[in-house]
Amino acid sequence: MWPHRPNLWPEITLGTIMSCGTLSPPIIENPEIMTENTPPQHPPKGAKCLLQIQISEATYLIWVLRCERCIQGQTHTTCEVKTRWKNTINKRLTNDRITALIITRDKKFRTLVENTWEGVLLKEMDLPPDWLQNCEVLVGRRLP
Repeated sequence: MWPHRPNLWPEITLGTIMSCGTLSPPIIENPEIMTENTPPQHPPKGAKCLLQIQISEATYLIWVLRCERCIQGQTHTTCEVKTRWKNTINKRLTNDRITALIITRDKKFRTLVENTWEGVLLKEMDLPPDWLQNCEVLVGRRLP
């Protein structure tokens, strides 16, 4: 579900997980086009928030699934795990939209939410410009 370049995704370690609230994707340095006057490219604006959301939500979901397996003896199919992941991310998108439209009502925050979810939304090209206010927007990308 990471819509940005694969080299912007960090190696996941215990330290990465513990510090996911302070993570940001690395600055892109391309030695082929770099000159003394060429500044390095910064990742897309919403990539930092999306990275933090995905790592924290995935970590929590893994913990919940493990507790269900170890304590309750449940087994989870791949399809069930994918469905729960999609539901988790859709809930997060809904919370971000509510925060942007009802609680914060700040143009800057609304833009951040739009940039964060850009590239992750299902049928994004068909969405209206005010998709943030539309209740039917869902997250969804084909998994490899």
